[in-house]
Amino acid sequence: MQRVFRVVCVFLLATIITLSALSAYAAQRAYSPNPLDLTAEIASPKLESQLHAPLPEQYIWAQGRMRGPGEFWSPTAGNRPQWIYFRKSFDIPTPLPQTATLYAAGPERMRVYLNGQLVANVLQDPGAKIDPYVLVLDVSRSLHSGSNVLALAAANGSRLAVKIVPRPPEVSGPAIVMSGAGWKSSTQEENGWQQPGFSERGWSPAAVLGGIESNIDFFQANQDAGMYRWPGYDGISPFLARAPVRAVNVIDAFQGLGALHNTVLLAAGADQLTPAPAGDFTVDLPHPGAAGTEYPGLVLDFGRESTGRIEVVSDSDQAMRLSVQYGESLGETLEEPYLGVDELEVPPHSTAYGPKSAFRYVAVRFLAGPSPLRIKSVQLDDIYYPVHYLGSFHSSDPLLNRIWQVGAYTSHLCMLDDIWDAPKRDRARWVGDLDVSGHVIDDTFADHFLIQQTMDYLIRDAGQPVAHDVNGIPGYSAFWVMAEADYYRHIGDLNYLRSIRQQLIQLLSYMETELDGRNVFTNPHHVWPFVDWSPGMSPSFFGTGTQPLSETAPNAQRATQFEFYAAFKEGSWLLRQLGDSDNADRFASEAQAIRGAALQYMLGSRSGTFGDRWQPNAMAIYSGLASSQETQMIWQKVLSHPDKFRITPYYNFYVISAMAGAGQYEAALDWIRKYWGGMIRRGATSFWEAYNLGLPQHGWHSSLRADFGQGYFVSLSHGWSSGPTVWLTEEILGIKPTAAGFAQVSIRPELAGLKWADGSEPTPRGAIRVSYRAVSDGHMTASIDLPPGTEASVSMPVTAGNTTIRVNGQTQSGVFAEDGRRAIVRLNHAGHYTVTSP
Repeated sequence: MQRVFRVVCVFLLATIITLSALSAYAAQRAYSPNPLDLTAEIASPKLESQLHAPLPEQYIWAQGRMRGPGEFWSPTAGNRPQWIYFRKSFDIPTPLPQTATLYAAGPERMRVYLNGQLVANVLQDPGAKIDPYVLVLDVSRSLHSGSNVLALAAANGSRLAVKIVPRPPEVSGPAIVMSGAGWKSSTQEENGWQQPGFSERGWSPAAVLGGIESNIDFFQANQDAGMYRWPGYDGISPFLARAPVRAVNVIDAFQGLGALHNTVLLAAGADQLTPAPAGDFTVDLPHPGAAGTEYPGLVLDFGRESTGRIEVVSDSDQAMRLSVQYGESLGETLEEPYLGVDELEVPPHSTAYGPKSAFRYVAVRFLAGPSPLRIKSVQLDDIYYPVHYLGSFHSSDPLLNRIWQVGAYTSHLCMLDDIWDAPKRDRARWVGDLDVSGHVIDDTFADHFLIQQTMDYLIRDAGQPVAHDVNGIPGYSAFWVMAEADYYRHIGDLNYLRSIRQQLIQLLSYMETELDGRNVFTNPHHVWPFVDWSPGMSPSFFGTGTQPLSETAPNAQRATQFEFYAAFKEGSWLLRQLGDSDNADRFASEAQAIRGAALQYMLGSRSGTFGDRWQPNAMAIYSGLASSQETQMIWQKVLSHPDKFRITPYYNFYVISAMAGAGQYEAALDWIRKYWGGMIRRGATSFWEAYNLGLPQHGWHSSLRADFGQGYFVSLSHGWSSGPTVWLTEEILGIKPTAAGFAQVSIRPELAGLKWADGSEPTPRGAIRVSYRAVSDGHMTASIDLPPGTEASVSMPVTAGNTTIRVNGQTQSGVFAEDGRRAIVRLNHAGHYTVTSP
């Protein structure tokens, strides 16, 4: 109960924080929102807490058989199901309801008895693409006045929800009986356990896991996708908002042996947020003997990747049935929808919703009901986290501007109940993804609540105290520390930093156990040393063999070693911010030992690089492990040449950051235009989980490879792919915090061949705004607006040997930097500055 109460309190607090944060930062917004993001235009978001009251039924399971957070798969003993038995007695007064529908969800296998009679014995189709299975059963004839007993045997699951509603199927209403307190359970099958007269002596109270809509862990990894069939279920956190969005266009309208009328009412063109016009869209169904392929259908195009669910509003006097299939691409929609083909029952004059997911297209086929079907609307119920676009980027290159927008929108799409890796697959928290998308969120939205919640859940799932790696991946433990450091520099929330101090120390201490006596990462715990979806970077084995990691996956070992170096260095910095000098010194010393081991055992004596692959060499520069000389060798011998293997947009962020670290800004911009621009040229409205330049012109989605496979399951909206948005902010606008909460900031304007660039960065002190114009020979004029309490070090290009900079018309002598190619001046108070290179 304490856990349930805490979750409810967190949800309520989150709703308050969401509204107050939007108000607090609104003053920093001074430009048009992202044109891709329709929700940016919504001035007064309608929060789920205002639209929906969580259902009262609760998940239950057997005491001692619950699984920990983040465990998604069903346990079995060999191939035998582990049955758990449940019972509940309840009374029904006279008169009996005329109709009653039983719903049961969660386990893959269920036997249901009502008053001793077997009413259902079900096994979920092993090929089903959607979980959980929801049993919907008319039990009107199995109930009687007075005492009744509901008994269930369940297997292959981790939680069970049950209720009986005195309504027809799919119609919500108060339940006669529901899962929750008062249920009994047993792990032993006893004679007559399902009979009304059975004695429950020796049975234990069922474990109550909380309301079915109360816990974000219930929503992760598409675990509740099938609950759309549970009447009244939303499964949406109260701090999220919803908006009705109409399709841009109706495509592939198929009449079959029926007819579609007034399809124009379903398409809004560019006015997607305007209400549907009056009138009904109607469907004539074919004769009952027609084949399923002869029933009418259509495909809706919403114009962009979106998160939410399909909404159907009926104007018919009887129930109707249709099927829906989602797709991020048209090919996925029609050929292999990730959630399959899902039937949707729409009660008369009611609204019904399909499963939650991410998609651009929806195929709808009309299967049954009173012909003609009368429908008021078929549209997207857009589910989103309310934000303001506080950061911005504009330049003389329209393609780069579009790339920045798409990256920002991609990260926003991942901001749902948590910050997830992707809103279609996996819909889960992964800190490697968050290291990139969290940067974007810091630079663009300045969100507090969702980042802190996600980071807290990630470290919670590593054990209390920390007993294993974050997400079970050593490099992801490192990224958790790195992401915390980046967040603290941006937000400067000292109280939050204090709250994670113990977990930070515990995690770094655990990571020390993954190093051998030479301070080399060797994967002694035999976990997954994932680095990237690329050959040699995501070993499918979990280190259980006898061969050392240096032989089986040397590049994954190198990259993880460098990630560890960054983590220990950043962890030391965070602890020093807390005044914990002893632990700060300890982990700083460990960082140097890790660096020394990398140089001794991993740096090629002849090549001067860390092998020939992009990923480990990029991380060597990004982490700060590589010296300036090694950085130049890595550029010349590795990063300036195409990698012969695949590399995802995820690790390509560290590649372009390493290029900047090597001073190769124009080369990085060219790669951004070629690589991320390649997705844009194929119509991307969000950035994909995977991409390579050799994709076919047609059928490219089914050719994408990630997660040990290839096909339409690969996500077309993945937070880890949004890195160019960070890069353009931090490397072209050049804005990087160097002290907590932007008390100090480095501003290094870098046009890299652009004629001009403008932008802004949100901070707790107010927005930093910059505008750069090229003058000649690499020199420029920079306009900079600083908020109160921020000191800036501004690095401007200069002629070799000259340190003179003009600030607001006054000549200042700067400090040499970058081998005399730049000079740094300090701006130590709020205001507007015009800074000019000589």
